[in-house]
Amino acid sequence: MRLRHLTLALIGLVFAIGLLGANAPIFAAPTTPQAAAPLPPGPKAPPAGAAMAQTCAGCHGTDGRLHAAAFMPLAGMPKAQFVQAMRDFRDGKRPSTLMGHVAQGFSNGEIDAMASYFAAVKPE
Repeated sequence: MRLRHLTLALIGLVFAIGLLGANAPIFAAPTTPQAAAPLPPGPKAPPAGAAMAQTCAGCHGTDGRLHAAAFMPLAGMPKAQFVQAMRDFRDGKRPSTLMGHVAQGFSNGEIDAMASYFAAVKPE
């Protein structure tokens, strides 16, 4: 008798899970995908130069403000100096271990945007 109640309870549980699962999105019939609405630019959205400049933070410090002597600080660097250095690294005119590879990932426009950002950052 006890086994019969347990069996019925188990069957009821499986049936209930099946009903709940049928309405779950994972089991729903596929629908046509809807394009997600683009997010409007917010007041806190960083400029492109600032966003790309953060890729330099690992070696050159946050916002290019380095507190060690291992790498050159970028904060306050004149725009023309930054642009020339990055293009020279990218084009192989300036020898480097890492910067040549890093600089190859940036276009002239992106380098200019980062240069403008770093030139505007006040060194500490």
